[in-house]
Amino acid sequence: MFKKSRKAIILLLISSMLAGCTGQVSANTPIPNEENEDPVVEVPSEPSEPVLSEEEKQKQELEKELQERIEVEAKRKEELKEFYVPLIPVGEEREKKTVEVKALYATGHTAGNELNKENIDAYGAYVKALADKDTAKAKELSVDAEKANRFERIIGIAVGTEINSLVINVKDDNGLITYNSDIEIVQRMNEATAIPIKDVNNMLKVLEDYDIYTIGRIVAFKDKNFAVKSPEHSIQLKSGGTWLDPNSGNIPWINPFDKYVWDYNIAIAKEASLLGFDEIQFDYVRFPDGAKKYNPITEFPGRNDRDKDEAIAEFLQYAKEELEPYSVNLGADVFGITTRTWDDYPEDIGQTWILIGEHVDNIAPMVYPSHYSTGWYNLENPNAHPYLVVKGSMEEAIEKNSSMVNPPIIRPWLQDFDWAGIEYGYDKVRTQIVAAKELGIYEYMIWNPSNVYDPRAYIATDEESKTTYPLDKGELDYREKSPADGADKYLSGMKTGRYSYMYLMEPVKDREKDFDKYAEKAESSNLKLLSYKINGYEMDSTNKDAAIVNLYYKIEIDGETKEIIEKDNVKWNAIRENGIWKIRPDFQ
Repeated sequence: MFKKSRKAIILLLISSMLAGCTGQVSANTPIPNEENEDPVVEVPSEPSEPVLSEEEKQKQELEKELQERIEVEAKRKEELKEFYVPLIPVGEEREKKTVEVKALYATGHTAGNELNKENIDAYGAYVKALADKDTAKAKELSVDAEKANRFERIIGIAVGTEINSLVINVKDDNGLITYNSDIEIVQRMNEATAIPIKDVNNMLKVLEDYDIYTIGRIVAFKDKNFAVKSPEHSIQLKSGGTWLDPNSGNIPWINPFDKYVWDYNIAIAKEASLLGFDEIQFDYVRFPDGAKKYNPITEFPGRNDRDKDEAIAEFLQYAKEELEPYSVNLGADVFGITTRTWDDYPEDIGQTWILIGEHVDNIAPMVYPSHYSTGWYNLENPNAHPYLVVKGSMEEAIEKNSSMVNPPIIRPWLQDFDWAGIEYGYDKVRTQIVAAKELGIYEYMIWNPSNVYDPRAYIATDEESKTTYPLDKGELDYREKSPADGADKYLSGMKTGRYSYMYLMEPVKDREKDFDKYAEKAESSNLKLLSYKINGYEMDSTNKDAAIVNLYYKIEIDGETKEIIEKDNVKWNAIRENGIWKIRPDFQ
């Protein structure tokens, strides 16, 4: 209501001026008294301030705010120069949306299709009939439904199923903008670009009419367009010239250490937010893969001795700060293997889960089964087992998240495309959604490069409708581990020097937040674990998330003299934190 009131007052300010009020003052000459004293002259009182109504006060405040905004924008334009994007206009401020995202992906070319609400509604009605298992009605409605184009069908799926969001290319995989931008540098970089979304405002208005949450996808550092036109901001060869990525068709990448390219991507993100996108999603927010081959021959101007994952985390932190006035959510796509790997090892692409997760609202691991090789999740051909791949990767993601003070939402990218002779029909898409759902992960995004989707994949099965989610794991956690397993992982990490295991298995408030400092402390400890054995555990009868682990250990303490301590039947406390069993080590 207040937002509407502010808008009305702004319009009123434009159409009329505030009326001034003046007080009336009268002066009477006193009659001299009988003793002929000098007459007393009344001094006129100061005019009193007019009493303003609440509406008039709001008008004054807004008038002041509008004037201040003009000054702020002038200053910002001078400072940001070619990267300038205005703030959201006064009176049009918004709050961040909170949506349990279930999204389909659309390219700029798909989103550039003309939109006819009759076609959308016809396809939506057809999808609803499918959801209701009304075959006869679906057949009857299919004639009109067929008239819908690819984008109208995607919106129709959102009308008739659980889909409520769309991921739409804002800057695509070649670095090309998909709409007509007003940003100076973007116009310069895209002056010869064919713009697929001719009327982005109308597109967003139609999606808003259907209450669809919009996510603007920005391909960050794999930007052939920018790298070719501005090679000084690309990854450089030590021998001179621009490095070309053999894994991406011999194209150049822009340099993720370079703040100039940070500002370029963030300017586009600001404009997309200003247009009305509810969320900004950075894809390819990383360095190229194959680092072992290119690291020795390349250099990154502006690196300043930073690790790659530091640069990516700092970029996202900077983006989050810059986007704060635009009230949008921020997400980042990451390789699926980041659910398992630690500290950007061994890929060295700049993606460390706990560093990225600290600066985004959601993190999106691309857990496409086709991307995993033999052996992952004990599978000979992961591509043939979508349920097990998503289940395994989401268990790992939950464990990573459990180690964070403020964990991001886990929102996986799921596969909807055929690969290596295996067809991904609607049943294989749905089984991925269910695998995540069983673990309490209800958000997802579906990747189909052709943007052709089968609506049946987004309709819950009868079995799902009868099931309570997340599944009750009993005494086990979301990794299907017991309190004893948590203690075993902690102690195995201690014995082998895998400090990430120790870090993951200690309650968040019991240890150092910064992993590097935690690892340094563990490395310099004078306590060495020689051997251990887990004897079992006992659940707390009053708290399902607490247990006692019974164990044996043998340690060496290196002080003034070396001392060997051996103890059996030691009791350690375990707690289930964010769905994962953690241990409280106590070497008495």
